[in-house]
Amino acid sequence: MLRSPLNNIKIAEHFWLYEFQCPDCRCVKIDVRILEYLEILREMVARPIYITSGYRCPDYNLKVGGVKNSYHLTGKAVDISTEKFNKVKISQYASQIGFRGIGVYSNHIHLDIRDTPSYWEG
Repeated sequence: MLRSPLNNIKIAEHFWLYEFQCPDCRCVKIDVRILEYLEILREMVARPIYITSGYRCPDYNLKVGGVKNSYHLTGKAVDISTEKFNKVKISQYASQIGFRGIGVYSNHIHLDIRDTPSYWEG
């Protein structure tokens, strides 16, 4: 991922701002709860968490086939991956922490902070 020099800022113990930037426009929107919850999750799993998708601008969201009202568009969602850790266990931890939207896919886990709980497998 190309980093915007402006996004090369450490924003938490385990995360940098550029990790959440849109790959297309390099802009960032992130709800502070996402960052807080990810830090807690990182401590619980005791291994690196990789952000595979953070903020998406409308054009990029369309390119990747994201839904029209995606939480990625408002900085309220992330897709993550980890090495050698059970996705079901991560989704359980995520739910305990406060993530309300949890989608488990073959190569990543979607986490968001919607109002009503939702769990799915893709």
